[in-house]
Amino acid sequence: MSTEPVTSIGSGEPVALVTGAAGGLGRALVAGLEADGWTVAAAARRGGRFAADLAERGSAGALVGRVIDRFGRLDLLVPNHAYMRMAPVDAHPIDDWWRVVDTNLTGSFRLARAAAPHLLRTGGSIVFVSSEWGVTGWPNASAYAASKAGLIGLTKALARELAPGVRVNAVAPGVIDTPQLRVDADAAGVTLDEIRRRYAAATPLGRIASPAEIAATIRFLVSPEAGYYTGQVLQPNGGTTMA
Repeated sequence: MSTEPVTSIGSGEPVALVTGAAGGLGRALVAGLEADGWTVAAAARRGGRFAADLAERGSAGALVGRVIDRFGRLDLLVPNHAYMRMAPVDAHPIDDWWRVVDTNLTGSFRLARAAAPHLLRTGGSIVFVSSEWGVTGWPNASAYAASKAGLIGLTKALARELAPGVRVNAVAPGVIDTPQLRVDADAAGVTLDEIRRRYAAATPLGRIASPAEIAATIRFLVSPEAGYYTGQVLQPNGGTTMA
């Protein structure tokens, strides 16, 4: 599969902004995009080349501005940052609900709003990182599932609004073997190995995904071969949801 990026202005390497770059999927995506010839602005609250807390008002615009100041262009936005807390609906603090929604959904919207004018100039694209739980829901994860479902709606709305200049797609992965699984394990009162085993047992392919597999799906969506994809939600999940 060729993953040579498409660009329409200027010369040199195209520029991608990836948030949540310090996590398992973020690191795999940054490495994969760089191998494909992208210059990657890797952003994270901690451990990224660009520091940003996307739950804070004004941080998205400032982050995009720093990327433009540094590289002069933007060809791809992947809002991969996420915050998750699991709790029963009657026990989830409302302030924490808003932290989940503000980080995962509102932060992604603010990034897209700030990035859109630059992506229109380059003929770029956006790939939102939703979740299978945004499609199916999940017990004790109402805030997280709602925020990820919101990203699917945002994907479809922006795909129509920004066409034909910018393609907008999303991935809604199943369970990925990343440090975020610690939240699931703690909520279930089991070890990390046990939560991996449980999720693998519930998956038709008998395992959970590696970060590199999900990163490969995103890399496909920004490749020339995916040039006719917009407003689509790809679901790499090992068969747990078949739709």
